Amino acid sequence: MGLDPFQRTKQRPELQWNWARTWSKVEVNRQPVSSVLSSLFNTHNFTLPRIQLNRGTAYIGGSSRLRRVVKDMLLPQKKKDFKIAVIGGSVSWGQFASLRGETDWFAMLAKWMISAFPRANITARNGCTPGVPTPYMIMCLELSVDPDVDLVFMEYTLNDGTESQLFDNPVVVSTERLVRRVLNLPGKPAVVFMHIPTFGMAGYPIGHSKNPAADAYVEFYKTPEDAEGALSQYYDVQYLSLRTAVYRLTTHKQAAGFLWEDIFVDHHPGDHGHKIMADLAVHLIQKTAIGLLMEPYGPADAAVANEDLPPPMYTGNLPPEKPMCVIADSFKPFVNLTEGFEYIVEGTAIKPKPGFIATKPGSRLQIKVDTDRSGIGSQHSNELVNVHIHHLRSYEHMGKAQISCVSGCTCESIVVDATCEQKWSQVYLSKVAVTQAKECVIEVKVLKETSSGEHKFKVSGVVVAERPGAIDIFAERMGGHDREFGLQAHNGDELQVTITKAGRKGGFDEKYDKTGRRI
Repeated sequence: MGLDPFQRTKQRPELQWNWARTWSKVEVNRQPVSSVLSSLFNTHNFTLPRIQLNRGTAYIGGSSRLRRVVKDMLLPQKKKDFKIAVIGGSVSWGQFASLRGETDWFAMLAKWMISAFPRANITARNGCTPGVPTPYMIMCLELSVDPDVDLVFMEYTLNDGTESQLFDNPVVVSTERLVRRVLNLPGKPAVVFMHIPTFGMAGYPIGHSKNPAADAYVEFYKTPEDAEGALSQYYDVQYLSLRTAVYRLTTHKQAAGFLWEDIFVDHHPGDHGHKIMADLAVHLIQKTAIGLLMEPYGPADAAVANEDLPPPMYTGNLPPEKPMCVIADSFKPFVNLTEGFEYIVEGTAIKPKPGFIATKPGSRLQIKVDTDRSGIGSQHSNELVNVHIHHLRSYEHMGKAQISCVSGCTCESIVVDATCEQKWSQVYLSKVAVTQAKECVIEVKVLKETSSGEHKFKVSGVVVAERPGAIDIFAERMGGHDREFGLQAHNGDELQVTITKAGRKGGFDEKYDKTGRRI
């Protein structure tokens, strides 16, 4: 394992294969399948062996929504514009892909889909957020996924960690709420799980010659993905498994080119691992297309694809109905008073940084949010709900503001100094713990007191905790009260990668070091 990790995990062209004439003898309406679906079968070379492709396709189910998407992309009629997306952690963000936006699995899938469905206008958006688990995306889904998205891949196995209990597994409980949020988007998208090995699985047992440091090691079954299989079956969400696709080759057969060190840099896949993940996703789309030829999409499919969601698998496990994490333009509807504050877009055309800005003492901004969490994990109506205000901190021009509750709810007010000693301008979070109310009005008022001699104060968004009580996912993972909001993908400091026929926006033209970390 002494090689440079990017060289060690580079793609393996010598292992690649394609379907060639596999489907030429199978006919539908006297036409070979290989001809009817030529754009799908002649545009991708697989690395993963065929049998392992099928093993890694862990659950297909009825696939009514996915069948609808593939059908519409093959023969666009009323609908010609399609959106696909991925949400997840650092793996699908492209942490150890050598060229983010090119060699990560979702970029490869997006480019294949654009070529495989030439009649469709496809936009692919990578909305992943490194280092955060499912509960964050439950709150902030709108910052990563368009409401009219057609197909969403979800990858959170690594970030969510492991829980040993089979029933009432908290990881599965959280995942259900996110699945429901995505499935309930206006576009009624298809959803596909992309599961990867949990931390410690992509390696060798303690005592093995390739694990001299006795690094953490977990067995095949120590993963939440099996428990989440119940969600796949309950909601008809397709399920792809990198673990199941490669485990036989890596651990049992130790096949050349498919060792753990060939596929993974650490617990993140390298280019070779990303290629295998892309293989799984491409194969699922191909299988769906073949299924449409054998069993055409009909009224029964349409009825299931458009029906309302069933009650939660875990009784009462519903996410709040309204957005909980809003910034920029989506923040505007939550502001119901702007005395002295004006909505201004700072930054650049490529990276705009909008927000409500005031420069004079006495200026007031009022934000109305729903903090009612009755029936959503709230044991008592008097449990407080954390509300986080996004605001700018900078080394010059900034003032102080008081944040308080003025209507519908109550809270202990706080004073925020937006001046910082470091020579930077960053988005920070300020938290107030408020009582539950359908209409809670929180006010930001600029004070006369100032550390800089000036009074600029900028508010750019608000986040309302999904659950009441002291457990605070923002405090644990995203910065917390009076700390920098370190999630660049959602605070305007980093472009999300989008891919269309016209090309790619974001990705490796941004500045990253060799570990994939933003400079």
